[in-house]
Amino acid sequence: MTLTPDDLNDLDKQIVEYLATEGRASPTLFMRAEDIDTSRQWVSSRFTRLAEHEHIQDLYETGIYELVEDPREGSDD
Repeated sequence: MTLTPDDLNDLDKQIVEYLATEGRASPTLFMRAEDIDTSRQWVSSRFTRLAEHEHIQDLYETGIYELVEDPREGSDD
């Protein structure tokens, strides 16, 4: 099940925007690049949630993610 734009919080949107712009990132790299002031566990959980809904993917289980489908665009279903 894909997420709708309404399902995303601000951090989710920031992650998606970063991956759309930069291509790939780990949660730690994203936090440092974007100067995120929250716990790494929270950021990692948002990456995991986006991956569970198949919007981003963990490349070869390395912890490096890339965008698959932008959930901000919504669905035409």
